[in-house]
Amino acid sequence: MVATVINRSITGVSWKSGLLAAGILGTLALFILAWAYPTFPGDEAAILRFQALRTGWLDDVSVGFAKLGQVWVFLPAALVLFGGLLIVRRYADAALAVACLSVFGTGSGLKLLVDRPRPEYQLFDPLQTNPSFPSGHALLAVMIGGALVYLVGRSVKPLALRRAIQVVLILAVLAMGASRVYLGLHWPSDVIGSYAFGVMALVSLIGLRNAVATA
Repeated sequence: MVATVINRSITGVSWKSGLLAAGILGTLALFILAWAYPTFPGDEAAILRFQALRTGWLDDVSVGFAKLGQVWVFLPAALVLFGGLLIVRRYADAALAVACLSVFGTGSGLKLLVDRPRPEYQLFDPLQTNPSFPSGHALLAVMIGGALVYLVGRSVKPLALRRAIQVVLILAVLAMGASRVYLGLHWPSDVIGSYAFGVMALVSLIGLRNAVATA
């Protein structure tokens, strides 16, 4: 009986570790390919399809999402979240929030290493000329939005409300990535790279947070 439980636990850990390792290797491959090639197959066609849907309200919504990724917007919000977690003595969760922001900083450094050019389909001036891969806005959305999904799962008791908030957060993360492509500021592969990197980092950080909290 005990041996069966142990074997199941080892199998579960091995399966999760293998999946995480495969995700990390896949993300690394994306970064290497983005360094080697200015675009991926389908990138240009996808931008043109997104921009074929152009309307005034989509412009406004996309610009609104762009503003959410500016330092003067997200940093105060992150500080409020961090302070609130400290006040209620959720120190492990506060550390997770800080770690998520540090991953965003790491992504900014990786941009310089990959040094992929921006698309030539940008809708608004001033045109962005800094490196394109990975998308900083999309990475920020994954890290902050994903952390909030996790925290909501731990804090909100009513199931329906918890799921509703989590779905809204996930949709917001996806909308952030779509808005970057719509505005012509990033290739779709830039956003996919951010999602892959962000999810791998978030899963690793949550696993570390849980391991430390239960130690």
